[in-house]
Amino acid sequence: MKSEILSILLLQALLPVVCLPAVAALDHGGTCPMEKLQVERLPDLHEPRAGHVVLLVDGEPMVFGGHTSGFVPLATAERYSNGEWHLQPMTYSHDEPVVLPMESGKIVIAGGHEQPLGIGQTFTLELYHQAQQSFEGYGCLDVKRCFAQGMEIDSGRVIITGNWYHNDNIECFDGSRQCLKVKEVAQHRSLPYILRTAKDNAIIFSSHDNHGLPLDTIVIDRLHGEPFTEPLLQTWRPFYNHTGNRTQDAFIGDMSRGEYAYLIPGIRSDGEMALLKVEGEHFSLLPTACPVPTRSQWGTISYFSSVVADRRQRRAYMSGYGIDDGDHRLYVLSIDYGVKPADLTLYYSEPQRDSIGCYCPVLTADGNLLIAGGVDWAHFNNFKPFATTLLLRVGSPVAAETLPMPWWLLALAALVVLALVAVLLMRKRRLTGVETTDVTPIERTDYEQLMQPICRLMDERQLFLNSGLSVADVAAQLAVHRNTVSQCINAQTGCSFAQFVAKYRVEYAQQMLRRQPDKKLSAVWRESGFASETSFFRTFKALTGMMPSEWVRQG
Repeated sequence: MKSEILSILLLQALLPVVCLPAVAALDHGGTCPMEKLQVERLPDLHEPRAGHVVLLVDGEPMVFGGHTSGFVPLATAERYSNGEWHLQPMTYSHDEPVVLPMESGKIVIAGGHEQPLGIGQTFTLELYHQAQQSFEGYGCLDVKRCFAQGMEIDSGRVIITGNWYHNDNIECFDGSRQCLKVKEVAQHRSLPYILRTAKDNAIIFSSHDNHGLPLDTIVIDRLHGEPFTEPLLQTWRPFYNHTGNRTQDAFIGDMSRGEYAYLIPGIRSDGEMALLKVEGEHFSLLPTACPVPTRSQWGTISYFSSVVADRRQRRAYMSGYGIDDGDHRLYVLSIDYGVKPADLTLYYSEPQRDSIGCYCPVLTADGNLLIAGGVDWAHFNNFKPFATTLLLRVGSPVAAETLPMPWWLLALAALVVLALVAVLLMRKRRLTGVETTDVTPIERTDYEQLMQPICRLMDERQLFLNSGLSVADVAAQLAVHRNTVSQCINAQTGCSFAQFVAKYRVEYAQQMLRRQPDKKLSAVWRESGFASETSFFRTFKALTGMMPSEWVRQG
């Protein structure tokens, strides 16, 4: 007993000392922690390109349009599958277009520069059909556009707005061949943000006009309703991203609950950055554990992407590049927005000695970031884009190597561990059997008997369709301890509880796709009990070896 008390006293004495650096880092004025970023070079694109859009299509990265060397518009797309890029012809050339995936599974590609050198705008609109992997010249915009953005609102309606050296308005694509004008805008804008505020409404704003000049006062348009101003945007101006503001990537809400929330980078006149959280029409600054870093020990960080959110992990990312001589590192700012204040971590790569492109990344099915093509961000030369493809491994703990920890902190941590071990050993001696009283050891035959009602809950009551299903939920249904359920499933199937449930969800999705091969994949993963599209694609491929669209085609 005396040993246990001494161990506890030692632990209490050491914890404040050990935790002091961590507490300092969590202070709003602290330094952002840094970790090493692993960058993997993937096969190059067939064509160097910038001004394109990168999306995850059926779980695979795909690039649309853009321009190539000499600032010449491209009428091609490329899809990354089986370790290589596959070139596909598009109907029209689209340099700096609107590219928007729809709930129907189709992708709208519209507008772009009419001529080389970034000159002019176009009316052209085409659709990409995921199931057939084909492009179809489809229709015409109401206003010829470039540097525009789009957002699907409801019932397959897409609003499109924004322009470059041409007049602007808000128009709608509803599946017909001609887009229809919805309303005039309070300000002409380029590269606007479009944020949904309700099922059938949105707000639209930008920090720059349709000639790329900063707006003195930022006016926010409503799709339905009168325009308004937000004082916060006069201090923290929305990030003007030349690689495109794919607002849907910055969504951190839950549409099934009617929660519409986004994260947007904001910039102050002195160059400092913050994160704007927009919930409906309410703007606020996201509280962060430390300021958004704009410098590292090697020099200035220039961010080249807006926010890309991984809703499954409740984490978001912004990508940047070191523009000072001798730096040339890639940076990724990780934003754990699920905690308050949000934890920030700055990932940094080794200096990129080979020429690489910097462009707005896409979140891959396994939670990493992929950058395809782009320009030299330090010099931003549109005439010499790159074909490089980079995978930034931020999606798993093994991807990042933490900066060396001071020896004294390691020593203190070791003392804490020893104290904890001493406490646990003393408690184990004194409380032997307490941990096992809730879960009585079960014979194999008992596991076999318990497995039957577990399977009935899945087969007959289809508990797996609940995306938030936990082992505790199943245990409550059977009036047994949750550890017993986990041990039973593992002993009988060789799977963890999560793997066991995932198999049911994938089989349910397969049945749905057999009966309705044209059903929207967005509906399939939701109705099958998956928590996110990323989880659906990753799990489906892990269990079947194919993406859902491939599986449907092989029938």
